[in-house]
Amino acid sequence: MSIQVSCPVCAKNYKVKEEAAGKKLRCKECGETVAIPTLESIQDEDYAENDFSSLLDDAVELEAKSKTIRRPVRRKPMVKAEKYDGDEDGPVTRKKENNYVEDLQATFLMLLDPSNLFIFMLLWLGMGLCFSLLPFAGTLGFIGLIIIRGWYSHYRFCVIYEAAAGEKHLPELSPEEGFFIPMIKWIFTWFLVHFPAYAYVGVIFFLNPEIIADAGLYLFGMETIGDNLPAFHLSMFMFLYCMGVFFWPILALCVAVGGVESVFRLDLMVLTIFKSMPAYFFTATGMFFVAGLQLGLTFANIEWGIMGLFLMRGVMIYVELVALRMIGLYYHHFKNQFAWSWG
Repeated sequence: MSIQVSCPVCAKNYKVKEEAAGKKLRCKECGETVAIPTLESIQDEDYAENDFSSLLDDAVELEAKSKTIRRPVRRKPMVKAEKYDGDEDGPVTRKKENNYVEDLQATFLMLLDPSNLFIFMLLWLGMGLCFSLLPFAGTLGFIGLIIIRGWYSHYRFCVIYEAAAGEKHLPELSPEEGFFIPMIKWIFTWFLVHFPAYAYVGVIFFLNPEIIADAGLYLFGMETIGDNLPAFHLSMFMFLYCMGVFFWPILALCVAVGGVESVFRLDLMVLTIFKSMPAYFFTATGMFFVAGLQLGLTFANIEWGIMGLFLMRGVMIYVELVALRMIGLYYHHFKNQFAWSWG
């Protein structure tokens, strides 16, 4: 029996007798020392080679059988399919946005909603009682009226802001909110819109001192202006007054949503009104209705009585809430046409 070995360097093959197993020889080609394996290692290699060959033959046989034998397929039990409701805020669950007309209809009919009706009744009863009783309470009543008016000014801005954000309901009544700063902001907006008209009247009165002497403390009252101004000057006053009321919705939006500093950008206000003219005209109509109703109650010589004044207070609150929500909805639906972005 001979043993085959090969040089690991030049791959020269040699055959040696089995007596040389475990010894070494020198390659005749390159001179490298070549180790001759022992008989035991040669037998182990032959066994491993034979074992691998047998495993390979078994694998080939099993593969051939698998192609001819059809195996049963295990299937999962069927489950009842459930309707996909969509992810949160996804296209399935996202509610369809109301259009401008639908939101206006909901605003005019807001008292049909129980939560809105409850808030309105609280406002009506609370404001009615306060303005009916506090004037007779002296100094404390006067302070109380200032606090109530300041809180209601804050609530008015909240109505505009909530409608601008797309809310369908009236804001909740929060007595702990501040009152002084909101009242100043509310007075500031009305001062801006009324200033041109009353500045014009002031100039006319300054040039006619006899009117000042007759009017006294009620110099700028509507009745004094109506009784003492000539027709031309009265028409100019009404024109400036109406222009102020026309600009008030955009001023209120600036304060409620954009911040007080935005009221000084008259150029952006005019551009915004121009870009959304039909919607803004409709919104301003609501404020004209509120102003007209207030002027009508001022000039009407009607003895309302306590109950009549209480009922008219409710009418005024409802009309004002509708007008304020119209301002917020104007921004909510047409903010892409505004000349500046408030986020």
